[in-house]
Amino acid sequence: MKVLVIGGSGYIGTRLVALMRAGGRYTPVSAARHAGSGHLRLDTRDEAALTRALYGMDAVVNCVAGSAPAIAGGARTLAQAMRAARVPALVHLSTMAVYGDLEQTVDEATPLPAPRGWYARAKRAAEAQVLALARGPAREAQDTTPRVTVLRPGCVWGPGSTLWVQRIVRWLHQGRLGDLGEDGDGWTHGVALDDVCAAILASLQRPAAPGVPRVLNLAAPDSPRWNAWFADLALAAGATPLRRIRPGQLRADAWLLGPPLHLAQRLLKAAGRDATVLPDPISPGLLRLWRRQMRMDASAATRTLDLAWTPYPVTLRQCLSALRAGPARAAGTGRQPPGAAPAR
Repeated sequence: MKVLVIGGSGYIGTRLVALMRAGGRYTPVSAARHAGSGHLRLDTRDEAALTRALYGMDAVVNCVAGSAPAIAGGARTLAQAMRAARVPALVHLSTMAVYGDLEQTVDEATPLPAPRGWYARAKRAAEAQVLALARGPAREAQDTTPRVTVLRPGCVWGPGSTLWVQRIVRWLHQGRLGDLGEDGDGWTHGVALDDVCAAILASLQRPAAPGVPRVLNLAAPDSPRWNAWFADLALAAGATPLRRIRPGQLRADAWLLGPPLHLAQRLLKAAGRDATVLPDPISPGLLRLWRRQMRMDASAATRTLDLAWTPYPVTLRQCLSALRAGPARAAGTGRQPPGAAPAR
């Protein structure tokens, strides 16, 4: 099966392509906007170029992250190009952020609230494009419409996780994170990187029915609360004793320190200078995430794709092993990668 992996140079895409190549069942073509060695250079908003890249493909996996135009605009162009190239299957990566600030157990049938923030709006718009592609025009026969699976992962972590391991360890060492009390009692909805890749591969092997798009949550059933994750990382990284962070300190960090840090990073990058000299900003969106009492029900993915979730202790051990292999990088200052999104 020949598969175009869009966003193939990212965290999920890189691992997915490696697994595909190792398994021998797939012939992946990794595409990215800023492509290096081994990647096809492709801007997903360039419909003509994307259509050319799609010809001859058996399926597409859309792992695009980055800016709102790249996410939403890229999905719109992808839908148009897939119609033109008549690619039969798509696996599209969305996010738990589409559930917004809901404080309840959510499954795929839960009505989605109005999106809050640019990332959730872009992801909702991207979902709308690929779901419309799956349903197809009224005049189009169902057996000619692409088979579409939309996956909504929680926080994707594993070896080399910049967002949910390395960045958090830096904040722990800086004394900016610790035991957050009720502000850290939300659920992580963590999902191992390899489990996300397994869900993608299973979606390719067991495609949705023509004209009937499939949406599935991805979150390990034993993923911990944020306070437990912070404590486990602090113990492993030597960021102990774990500090109790008062609500006022946390909010001042996010609302007062965060905006100037974001602005300073943009100015440094615009000047061609290294923005990693600055500490990572803690965004107000993360504060909402860490305390939110939403629970993602991923039982449909377990049944439909026959997934075996990686146990939390195993995932933690894998993350910590990679962390210990590069302690200087994990404990130093630095920033999240350009265009990184708040949740996935």
